[in-house]
Amino acid sequence: MSTIVAAHFEQPEQLDRAVQELKAQGFSEQEYAVYYLNPPGQHGLTPIGGDVHSDEGAEEAGKGAVTGATLGGAVGLAVGGAVGMAAGGIALPVGLLAGAGVGAYTGSLVGALGKTHEPNPEEASREHPIEPPAGPMLAVCVDRAATETLAIMILNQAGAREIERSEGRWVDGEWLDFDPRRPAETIKADTRR
Repeated sequence: MSTIVAAHFEQPEQLDRAVQELKAQGFSEQEYAVYYLNPPGQHGLTPIGGDVHSDEGAEEAGKGAVTGATLGGAVGLAVGGAVGMAAGGIALPVGLLAGAGVGAYTGSLVGALGKTHEPNPEEASREHPIEPPAGPMLAVCVDRAATETLAIMILNQAGAREIERSEGRWVDGEWLDFDPRRPAETIKADTRR
């Protein structure tokens, strides 16, 4: 396994500056690779689309949605029934159905949102990741002595918004087992997230 330092950039020009500086500092083309990351959830890794069934911070949202829909549906059914009874005639079944539907929808939304929280990088896993933002990424293999500190400095000076350290299979200038869902050690975090 190789040690890999990966930087995420907002602008391609920042990545280009980093590549030029890596070359100037003696990194070979076999020691770095350029990637473009799709937006989170856009890698199509699950049968119904998306990358995972839930991200870190949203693992319990499904349970919250079911609970909220049940409670909201019951409340909506009662309110819709009361309004329908007051109006009389055909309004009762319409009120019951409309109240239950609106209540269930609203309850599921509130329940799901109530069960989400700010993602915690220490809790992230492949099943519940915190995916990196879309955009250009530069990965640098830093197995050569004294290259890790130099690479981090170059990436930071070029304007990287995030820098991470990871382990992976690096062969002929390619990170063979790269997976954007894999948790990595954060060296520099994007404070705007």
